[in-house]
Amino acid sequence: MSLTETVTLYSIFKANTSYALLGIVLTILAACTTPDRAVSYQKLAAPANKEAAYAIRAGINKISNDSFTAYIYTGKVNDTVRYRALKPLKENAARKFPLVLILPTSGGIGTDNTSQLNALVKMWAQPALRSAYPAYVVAPQFSQRSSNYTMNRQKGILVSIPSVCLANALDLVDSLCNVWPVDKSRIYVMGFSMGASATINVLGLRPDLFTAGIAISGIPDFDYIHPLLNKPIWFVHGNADDENPFATDSVMLHTLREMHATHKRFWEIDKLAHEVYPPLYTTNLIPEWLFKQRSN
Repeated sequence: MSLTETVTLYSIFKANTSYALLGIVLTILAACTTPDRAVSYQKLAAPANKEAAYAIRAGINKISNDSFTAYIYTGKVNDTVRYRALKPLKENAARKFPLVLILPTSGGIGTDNTSQLNALVKMWAQPALRSAYPAYVVAPQFSQRSSNYTMNRQKGILVSIPSVCLANALDLVDSLCNVWPVDKSRIYVMGFSMGASATINVLGLRPDLFTAGIAISGIPDFDYIHPLLNKPIWFVHGNADDENPFATDSVMLHTLREMHATHKRFWEIDKLAHEVYPPLYTTNLIPEWLFKQRSN
């Protein structure tokens, strides 16, 4: 972890000087320095006092929706994809930039081209983060679920199945790479809940397209697990999640280890329910990790 991130983490918790919170910060620092060459695993404590983080999240959510330009794309299967995009502050056709695809939660389903703009999307519009990590940030919205769940009786867990609308999302990324100066060695995908499930779906469907992914509290897809084996993926899941049960990602962790996967980071958050682990939106952990990943 960088010095900047260390200072940021400290500033978040400086108002809470208990040894328990200090331990959480130090544990996060240690987890971030653990190599991801194979399948790294860390069990972290949920923040004891989330009020400071929630205040930061509220501020992020107040960022104007108009910071993200609204677009409409018609995919190859003739289904319209509404999406919002944030471009680099100093866009330059002579310079290539990463592209970050953020897949929506089920709460983002609709046609208003607004509901998908949650804190994981809007945090990229924060001036300091936007300046430090310039990228094309793309947030599509679907009129249906992008990932559906079914019970795998053999494994005894829920598994995810990609919806047809994800094909249009993949077409969208391909098309944007043809019109924007995108660095094709740095195309990332991420999401929370259904968006995390869809993240694993598209990484399996198009491993050639994406450099790395972050899946937060999702339901995994085992049908396309082989393309995932050497792809950098960061899993984050609370073990008190009763909406998307933690057991699903736990099975994925053990499966990846058995298959000798590489470049995986797995964070189990103790006593965290179905929500985004606060340090993921109160610090630069996400962009810092993503921007370190490059395709050959």
